[in-house]
Parts: sequence; structure tokens; C-alpha cells
Amino acid sequence: MKNDSKISIPLVSFSSGREGWEPGPERGEKFFQSNDYTRISPPMKLPGLCYGVRIQSSCQIPLLPLGSLAVFSKTEGTALENIYAVGVQEEIPFIGKWMQKESLEGSASSRRKVFMVPTPMHVPDSRISPIAQSLHHVLLFKDLASPEKLRLIPVSKILWKHPLVYVQKRRG
Repeated sequence: MKNDSKISIPLVSFSSGREGWEPGPERGEKFFQSNDYTRISPPMKLPGLCYGVRIQSSCQIPLLPLGSLAVFSKTEGTALENIYAVGVQEEIPFIGKWMQKESLEGSASSRRKVFMVPTPMHVPDSRISPIAQSLHHVLLFKDLASPEKLRLIPVSKILWKHPLVYVQKRRG
């Protein structure tokens, strides 16, 4: 059943040229204080607290063509194709594909073999893990603005991670 009602959502920009924005340790809420709104007609009910980001550069994800409107939700939920808007401390937010989730869901035959790494329990008299503590809690994203770039971000630096819930393609 098609939903013909239009809803209004804030239109935000994550561009570095945004007036009055300086990277800092704040929660990044300044990005969501927008006087610019757009109307959309999604075919389904969207979760609460949605906002739109216009896709202004081409990326390698067919779901997000140039000129489309990506709609993200500030509430938790399942993201389309594992795509999120991500706020990182002292950086400009970006749109990225969460890669770890994809690797966890891959089939056993297509995955690379993982060999056991010794831990304190495997090495007698050892008190520390041979794996750096900083690698225990990180998220891996493919930055859609630079598809060749993978970003390994410590969980402690992530301010927010909003799931992509809808894409409105450009008409015409």
C-alpha cells in the first residue's frame, strides 16, 4: 500500500565549508540545527527524528546516486545496506558503510581463515595480551566520499552513528 502523505524533514550538510562550524569534542548537534527543510513522500512509515542529506558527489553504492536524498534516523535501527551517517570527535561527519557487520555475516567458505593469536591464557606467565588494547574496540567504515579509503575508528571517538532508513531518488 502506497503512502501518499508528504512529510517535512530537516536538510543538513556535512560539508567542511559549513558556516560557523569548527571541529571540536562536542556531540556534533550543530549539524542538525537547520532552517532548511525538504518534503518527501516515503512509501513506508519512517522512524522518528529523521533528517536528509543531499548526495552531492558520486559514490560506488548504486543505492545512493548523485542528487538523491539520503534520509537518516537519529534513533537506533537497521540501516539500508549497512550505511550510516557517522559523527566522530573533532572531525566532520561522514557517510560510510559499516564493514565489520558485513564481514561477520559473510559465509564461512568466502572468509579468509583466521588463525588463533596467543593470549595471556595461552602464554605461560604472561599478563598482557599481544593484541594492542586500542584494537579491541574499533569500528571499520568505508567512507563513501572516498571509496578507496577505509576508516578504523575507536568506539570512544564516535559521537553518533545514524542508520540510513530511506533514499529518495532525484526526479527527472
